[in-house]
Amino acid sequence: MPQVNYKKFAPVITISVTGKILVSIVCFYYQMRHLLGKKFSAALIESHHEDPLTMSFEEKLYLGHKYYYKAITQGEHNAALESYFSKQTLKPIIPQGFLVTNTITLSAGGDLIPYTSITPSVCTQLWDDIGNFFFDADIVFANLEAPADFTKPVAAAPEVMLHDMYFNASQSMFNIFCGNGKFKGYDVLSLANNHSLDMGVDGLANTLTMLQQKGIPYTGAALSQNALHDFPIINRNEIKTAFLAATFSLNKEQLPADHTWMCNHIPLNLPNPDISLLVTQATIARQRGADIVIAALHMGCAYQAYPSMHTLQNIHTICDATGIDIVIAGHPHHAQPMEIYQSAITGKQHFIIYSLGDFIAYDIFKWGHLPMMLKLQISKGTLHGKPYTCITDIKIKAAYMHATAKYGKITSLQLLDYRSLKKNASKYFSNKKDLEKFEETSAFFEQFVLQPHQQHLLV
Repeated sequence: MPQVNYKKFAPVITISVTGKILVSIVCFYYQMRHLLGKKFSAALIESHHEDPLTMSFEEKLYLGHKYYYKAITQGEHNAALESYFSKQTLKPIIPQGFLVTNTITLSAGGDLIPYTSITPSVCTQLWDDIGNFFFDADIVFANLEAPADFTKPVAAAPEVMLHDMYFNASQSMFNIFCGNGKFKGYDVLSLANNHSLDMGVDGLANTLTMLQQKGIPYTGAALSQNALHDFPIINRNEIKTAFLAATFSLNKEQLPADHTWMCNHIPLNLPNPDISLLVTQATIARQRGADIVIAALHMGCAYQAYPSMHTLQNIHTICDATGIDIVIAGHPHHAQPMEIYQSAITGKQHFIIYSLGDFIAYDIFKWGHLPMMLKLQISKGTLHGKPYTCITDIKIKAAYMHATAKYGKITSLQLLDYRSLKKNASKYFSNKKDLEKFEETSAFFEQFVLQPHQQHLLV
């Protein structure tokens, strides 16, 4: 695998002529800042939080710098994140004497986002390589990062994003997200993310109603104040799995004073956030008989190899305070490392995924083209005569989102199995630029996300 010179690395790759022009203009602006001595550090900025409602102008410039101009491959100064994540073996700790009686599998994917290229004609073969692996689990989960209000016009993410984005998925987009009608679809979706209110309170309500009509449980949002704690607890093979969710931001939107219950909004990217809602819901989940509690936490910062320290610290605090077993974090739009956190307070192991990345989407940011799918084996039984449930196996399937383009327009999207593709990349990609992009993305994945000693997880 070739080494990548990140000082010269171009983080994005455009398709259209218009996209190339816009990105060239943006990069020229950052080059001028650099020449004027206003360059940003190669390491993460400690206070960066990415909530558009409260970001300063300089923070917005930093976000654009990470996205369009320079890859951020270092953790914060003196945080030693590189060493911290490289020491993770990512092997679940199974207590001696644990007698298994029941087992289920859980598949988890990242963000489902309505990009302009997510259309039936473009996505015909989208799931061919990886659909069976992802959808054959007992429970299938992902984050629906857009309203799906079919009474309103589609609002898709454009190729180049230079202003506030307000999403809304169409019926056809939602069908593509769910497997193109070829698979069983989702058993639960998270609705707590920074795009939850893009179509307003009624847009979120219509999305929840649509999911109810389709029989798809959801978490992180509610249709009424009485339903605030009606998060799903899914029973498969006598193992009850609870799903909680919360988001750090609602972009520049805010819940009305009389609808604060409608979406679980907690400023999770700020120091010491009030996590009492998560504590309450985790307690309720256990009282209702949940064997495993999973939290989908939309938080973290985008377009950087490592999570920020405030993300790591806040998630550890949440695990300590709630006893949540699995945290599936998201928002960075590309994969980030994982860890097994052994809490000195709960005495438990907590499995944390900082980002699975964009799942069904096509962001021009290269790192976002290699998302992960998580498959967990969860087992229940007894330990020293008492009921006990834990993760007994972790599998990861990485998939490369390959785009075929003609005349500056995407004509085909397909998620290709990463392991198979890596063995024959030079044969698969006849186009030199396509091969180079894959090699750059693969190098990022194996240096920062799933390092060589962790690749026993790959299937």
